[in-house]
Parts: sequence; structure tokens; C-alpha cells
Amino acid sequence: MAKKLGFALLVWCVLVSSCQLVLGKEASGEEEGWISLFDGKTLNDWKASENKDTFSVRDDMIVVDGPRSHLFYVGPVGNANFKNFELKADVMTKPRANSGIYFHTKYKERGWPDKGYEVQVNNTHSDWRKTGSLYGIKDVRGSSAKDNQWFTEHIIVQDKRIIIKVNGQTTVDYIEPEDVARSDSGRKISSGTFALQGHDPKSVIYYKNIMVKPLPPRSTGPIKVAVLTGGHGFERKPFLEMFDSFKGIKYTEVQLKDHSEIFEDISKWDYDVIVMYNMTQKISPQRQKNFIKLLKKRGVGVVALHHTMGAFQQWPEYRKIIGSKYYLKETQENRASTYKHDMDINVHIADTSHPITRGMSDFQIHDETYNYCGFEKDNHVLLTTDHPDNNKSIAWVRRYGNARVCGIQLGHDSAAYKNPNYRKLVASAIRWCAGRLD
Repeated sequence: MAKKLGFALLVWCVLVSSCQLVLGKEASGEEEGWISLFDGKTLNDWKASENKDTFSVRDDMIVVDGPRSHLFYVGPVGNANFKNFELKADVMTKPRANSGIYFHTKYKERGWPDKGYEVQVNNTHSDWRKTGSLYGIKDVRGSSAKDNQWFTEHIIVQDKRIIIKVNGQTTVDYIEPEDVARSDSGRKISSGTFALQGHDPKSVIYYKNIMVKPLPPRSTGPIKVAVLTGGHGFERKPFLEMFDSFKGIKYTEVQLKDHSEIFEDISKWDYDVIVMYNMTQKISPQRQKNFIKLLKKRGVGVVALHHTMGAFQQWPEYRKIIGSKYYLKETQENRASTYKHDMDINVHIADTSHPITRGMSDFQIHDETYNYCGFEKDNHVLLTTDHPDNNKSIAWVRRYGNARVCGIQLGHDSAAYKNPNYRKLVASAIRWCAGRLD
């Protein structure tokens, strides 16, 4: 009996150790390519400038408390030279504290770093630029974080694009212009290391769980597009001829037979953008999860065209993804949506400065109207109409995770496909959603 109990205890210990190991890897992010830059015990791999005692380690945290100083990463990961990356750090500020996280910088013995960008850490300091700002470039006036509470600052840099998130909410999405020229020439995207800022003797800040994930550069070849069809009839030849006319865009039509099979296995996914022109309905929980992963984790763009507003009626998240819904049936909250064929629709450019609509003028299109549809409140509307049988919104953009999404109600048949304004709209939407048009 004692031998059996001893063997059972041994098996239990092995199982617990294995579970702890798996959970530990999951928590540290090793499964997703994250690499820790701070061991939680020492400042090994980090080098402080001027007032070196400003930085210390306590309880798995880097403590910032003292006169001005900057702590630079000088360790072996990436040879301390990062270009495209994601960086995450958990941060806690004391009241009236000011700090920052620099990237693309280099060690400087005294003064403020003069190379790279600074991401602001400041919830209640007198400086009006608050947590989540790209300091001096795209500033945020109100902080979404609070003193004395841990929050996560997440920085994503890929080629000329900088995204900053605080607790998962995007505060900055900035594209550095190709011809950027500033009096401070070091403030531009290049490559370099990271640095934590000690701003002044009254600023006390804590950092922990500092992790980096190197990223590849964005593709510069043809934009690879999956055009999803199925669940609704359409004029295939003129529709695909429209895509044939788009320069720099390589498309593959995916005719959905099982409603959503393209999302069954995404391990070999090779598309930059998904053009949704399907009105299929079935999508399993696993396919839902994979679809969301493409958008939130990989930043795959989505262009939602016309009748796809009526797809996946039983999956509420789809409306949140594409920003709209055509109600096939009446619900307790909404009446059924309506349509009318062969209508002349006057289209107004609501935002002439957006990359998708830049250079466009108001136009008319012969198309199908949709009315009584649902729209997300945080859509940024690009096109509108005053047609009495159509909702006001005609086209919009939004974010879903790391994905750019553009919804376009138009596009019923060849009369729309051949309209030069519609063609320009769809092509520009694909390029913008791929991150190639800013």
C-alpha cells in the first residue's frame, strides 16, 4: 500500500511540475515568440547613465527613484539593436511621476537621449502629454491608466508604422512620412535599443515583465488578397475583372462551400487582406477563434463588401469586426433590413483627407440600396448618402485588434463593378488595409 501511495505521489508531482512548466511558458509569452529583457533579480544587461543609483531592483521590479538618468538595454537579445518589434512592459506610477520608454535609441552618458522616439509614462505629472503619447509627435492629453495600479504599455514598430497601446487600447497609430524632416534629426525611425527614463527626483515608477518580440519587415511585394465568395449570387466575371485591373494586388477567389472553411487551419496563412464578399452563415467556434487570431495577432486587413453585411447572422462578433450588419430577419431590437435594386445613389465624400478617399469627389453610382442596417458607433465614416431608401453610411473604416477594416456597402452587380469611383474605392481600401496606403 505504501509503495502504491508513493508511486501515486510521484506521478502527481510530475504532473504538477509539467503543468507549472507549461503555465510558466504561457505566462512569459515564450509560446508566442516573446523574449524577456529583465531577469527580475538584477540589472544585468542594462546600463544606467549619469545618476546610476536612480535605478534598482526590488521584488522582481525595476524601481526608478532619483535624479535624472536613463537605463539602456545593452544585453545579447537582438544585439541590443531592434528595428521591427513589439515591446511590452508592466508599469506602475506613483502620483505626479514622469517617465518614458525610448526605442531606436543609443546609450548617452548625460542628458536626454537625442536618438529615437519616446513613449510617455505619465498619469498625473504636470506635463500635459500623458501615458501612451508618442512624445512630441502624437500626444495624448488624458491618461487611460491610473497611479498606484499596474498597467501594460505595448509598443509595436513595423517599418514606418508605430502603434502604442495602454491596457490593450490603442492610443497612437502613427505612420512616419517618407520625407520626415525635424529640427531634431534623431527623432525618426531607424534602429537601436530601448531605454527607461528616470525623469526627476520626485518621480517614482516601477517596471516589470519587460519583453520583446522581434518582427519581420512588412512585405513590399504584391498585396496578397483572399476574396471570399459564397452564400449569395453575383456576376462573377465582371466582379473578378475588377480585381484583375488592380495593379500590385494579387488575389485568389475562395469559393466557400462549407461557409467558412478558409478559417479551419491558418497555420500556413499567406494573405495580407481578406475581401469579404460572402453571405455564408455557419462558422464554428474554432473557425471564429482563428479568424479573430488573424486580425488581432497578425494584423490581417479586412475589406467587407456589400452583401457580406448579412453574413454570419448568429455570430455577434462579426458585426464588431466589420462594423455593420444587414438584418435578414426582424429581432426584438431591430426591424428587418430592406433593399432595392437598380437605384441611382448620390455618394458624398464625408472625409476627403483619409488615404482611401483622398482625391475623390462626390459621385453617383447605379447600385442596390440597403436600409435599416446596424452600425458600430465607433466607425469612422468615409462616404454618406442622402438617398431615402438607404442608410446614411455608405463606407467606413475601423480597427479590430491589430487589423485595419474597411466596410463598403456598395457593390451589387456589374453596374457598380465598372464604376471607376467604385474601383478606386475598393483598390484603395485593400491597399490601406494592407498598410500600404497612408
